[in-house]
Amino acid sequence: MTERTDPDYISFTDAATLIVRHGLAGSMTPRGLRYMARARATEETPADRRWPFGDGPGQEPYLVAGKTRMMRTSVLLEYLAKYPPKGRGPAREATPES
Repeated sequence: MTERTDPDYISFTDAATLIVRHGLAGSMTPRGLRYMARARATEETPADRRWPFGDGPGQEPYLVAGKTRMMRTSVLLEYLAKYPPKGRGPAREATPES
């Protein structure tokens, strides 16, 4: 069997799957990952915890392929290993009331 290697650059869509496969989160959607990127890119976020991609100081620019923003996979995985995703997790089904 061929060993699976991670791509050098990855989209938000593929990164969500990769994050789960690497065990950094129990579940992740592209939308959730984009939300985390926006939330962690604010001025209120301490500089050392700030999202590593973007146009700001200390951030690595996204690689744009068509309309898709791509991130360097190794940088993303290192960042999320150090600052793992936190959240409520997937939506739960409503339970019928008695």
